[in-house]
Amino acid sequence: MDDAASSINSAIQKYGQTDPYSRVAPVSDLERQAASGAAQLGAGDPEAVGGQGWFNKLMQGPAPSVSSASVLDNIGAYMNPYRDQVTNAAMADFDADAGRTRASQDLALAGQGAFGGSGAALTKSLTEGELARARNSQLSKLNADMFNAGAALSGQDADRRQQASAANAQLAMQHAQWQGQLGLDRQANDRANVAAQAGLGAQLRGADQAYRDAPTTALSKQVEMFSGLPLNLFHGQTSDSTGTRNSTETQSGATIGDIASLLSGVGSLMSGGAQLTGAFKAASGGQ
Repeated sequence: MDDAASSINSAIQKYGQTDPYSRVAPVSDLERQAASGAAQLGAGDPEAVGGQGWFNKLMQGPAPSVSSASVLDNIGAYMNPYRDQVTNAAMADFDADAGRTRASQDLALAGQGAFGGSGAALTKSLTEGELARARNSQLSKLNADMFNAGAALSGQDADRRQQASAANAQLAMQHAQWQGQLGLDRQANDRANVAAQAGLGAQLRGADQAYRDAPTTALSKQVEMFSGLPLNLFHGQTSDSTGTRNSTETQSGATIGDIASLLSGVGSLMSGGAQLTGAFKAASGGQ
């Protein structure tokens, strides 16, 4: 029992002489990597998608708008072909018919011998008036048809342009939302990576700490086991030549009772190596 107590005493003193900082596990490489990654969160290009500058522009920029389109914006593009291919051709045919009417009338007047008289002039005047009214009436109808056809086609074109503008505005809004969500997803993924690295690093550091604490744990277990023994029953006995027994308890300046009392007091300090060493030194007078 003296040898066991002395061995534990020596182990405690040796433990107290070690560097306490050597028993603390350092930060693991994964934890350092996680810290570096955490420092980079939000520190990239501010103009990149998800950056502060990009976000400011997104929040301060105007909302996509729809451009209005008018029938008159492009009506000439549809009226001019109608004028060239329909109206002008129809009026050319009318003018040709009017010329034939005049020639026929001149021939009839010449056959009657009244070509140079006042009656002939009146007849020709009436004919020109009717031809002019007929031409204006036909031209008005053709112009109305030209405008209606051009307006209908231009209206369809304006409607398509306005629909395209509305679709573009909607697509621009969806694109901004998609970019924003992509930026948030990327940031969430970066934070998840940092958290995973930190968690694994903490596990590795915990394993290292357990390895460093193993000597302390073993020593504390020895103290606990020794303190649980019935030390009051163990006393050195010697007999002289007459058979008289004398109890001897002193060895190396401390009795087994002293050591037993000390170990009983520090048995609860299983996880505190430095406190255990200090308690032992105080009880043994600094030995």
